Formats: sequence, C-alpha cells, structure tokens
Amino acid sequence: MATTNAPAPAALGPVPFRDLCGVRPVSDVTTRSADNKLWLQRYQGTWVLESWVPGIMAIQRSFVPRRGDVVLGSPPKCGTTWLKALAFANMSRAAYPPAHPEHPLLRLNPHDCVPFMELLFATGTRKESKMNALPSPRLMNTHMQHSILPASVTTDQNLDCKIVYICREPKDMLVSLWHYTRRALPDVSSFLDVFEPACEGKCLCGPIWDHVLGYWNASKASPEKVLFLRYEDLLSDPVENVRKLARFVGQPFSVSEEEAGVLMDIVRLCSFDKLKNLEVNSADPSSDFANDWYFRKGEVGDWANHMTPDMARRLDAIVEEKLSGSGLSFL
Repeated sequence: MATTNAPAPAALGPVPFRDLCGVRPVSDVTTRSADNKLWLQRYQGTWVLESWVPGIMAIQRSFVPRRGDVVLGSPPKCGTTWLKALAFANMSRAAYPPAHPEHPLLRLNPHDCVPFMELLFATGTRKESKMNALPSPRLMNTHMQHSILPASVTTDQNLDCKIVYICREPKDMLVSLWHYTRRALPDVSSFLDVFEPACEGKCLCGPIWDHVLGYWNASKASPEKVLFLRYEDLLSDPVENVRKLARFVGQPFSVSEEEAGVLMDIVRLCSFDKLKNLEVNSADPSSDFANDWYFRKGEVGDWANHMTPDMARRLDAIVEEKLSGSGLSFL
C-alpha cells in the first residue's frame, strides 16, 4: 500500500481504492480476448465486451447500494477520467484538501481512486469484498446502459444511491475511442473500423443513442436521482458544473469554502493539463497499457480531422433521428 504525508482520511469516504486494496481497480476498456481481438457480445439489448458480462451479471445479482453511494455513468471515452477526478476531489475534500501538495490525485491516476464496477465484480467475491470494505459514501463508475443497471440502483424510491452521467458529442466520442483502441488492438487500424459498426448500433456499450437516451430520460423522470452532464458544458464552464455536482451529491460548497477558493482548487487540480502532465500519468514505454492513454487532447471538434463531411452528416442524421422527440440534441 502506498504511503503519503497527506492528511489521514476521515471515517467517511470516498478513499482511493488502490490505497485500500493495494492494486489497481482495472478499467481498461480494451480488455482483449486470447487472440488479441475486441469481442463484443449482445447482452440484454446492448453491446458489451464479452469479458465484462460476468461482472455485469454479478452486479445485477448482488450489488447492494448504501446511503450516499454515487455511481458515475458514461459511455467509454466521454470524459470518464475527468469526471472521476472531479467527483473524487469534490466528495473527499474534507479528508483531502484539493490544494494539499500530497493530494491522492497527484500520485494516483483517477482510475486508481474510483473503481470500475464491471471488471471489479468480474474478478469474483474477493474484489467485491474490497468494494464492501470501502467507507461510505462510496464512489464507483460504470459503462453499463441505464437499462441493465440493477434495480437496486435505478428504482426511483431508492434515493440512497445517486447517478452522475456524462456524455459527449458522438463524433468526438468515436474519434477518441478509435485512438484509444488502436493503441491496444492491432486489428483496429482504420477509423472506419470504429465508425461503420457505430452507425449500425454495434459499438462498445452501444448503440450510442440508446446509452445516452436511457440516462437522459432517467434524469428527466428523477432529477434528484440522476444528474445528466455534457462533456462540452463541463469544458466550457467547469466552475458552475463542479458546483452543480457538489449540490447534487449532497455536499454543496459553503460560503467559507467558496471564499477560500476550494472550488477553484478542485477545478485546477483536475484540469486536463494538470492531470496529463503529472508523472503518474506520463507515458510508460515498458508497459502494454499506460496511464497516458487516458489523456490525448480533450478537445471539442477534433472529429473534423478524421471524418469527411459526408461521414459527419451520416452519423448526425442517425443520432438525431434516434433522439427525435426526446428534447436532447447534439446539433
């Protein structure tokens, strides 16, 4: 277990998962099959990695939320790493002041702090017990669609467990997913290897539109239970969105915290440039999978460097048709 001179955590969570169990709560979305391919499996109406199915089934069967638990939901490559950092820094600020020089996020990747449920539960009861050992409130994340989350999490009557969801403009999401997967999988070379299946709905955790709509509709039906965020909004106004996040999880910033600059300290600590340039998140040529994979550009509109206008119009038309009547749009 890592040691640090940071302030000792209070009795309440969240605490860095890696500090508790001594290993990374794995979150590599490109977990491979034995023959080095990315195998998707149809499961309860959505496409998921074959290796995730046992974990999803275990979550549906046995996960019991506690009062104060927060589940971070997202499709892959939509700001998950950033949201993990912001939520962890926000919810743990009493134990780990964001301006402290030994803050956990300065020595650990955000994925070391917030466990990924699908793979954690897939490893069996030993790792599940680590989740149970976390002090409340617990913070965790999932790429599952809302429709396959366990009823213990989604029921409107259970406000003990809240969901914070982040999505991203689908074209930028696909470009980011392509850059990520091609580093791990030799059979993913052309952008079309990601684009064409996505247009057909066969995308990791897809169809994309079903993933977004599920959480969007849930947020409209139960805004006190599901907070719906857009990556682009978070990028354009991080201060207000961090303030919104704090209110939603029941830890609003006090007047004294605002005046002391605690909110701004969190925004600075979790900024893309700050996290990307930390030693813990730098490239590791000796590793098959390194933390720098989570930090590429973080920009809006990078899709224009990889898609033709016809490709962009095609995907836009599909997504908008699927979202029609929902009140949600990416155009």
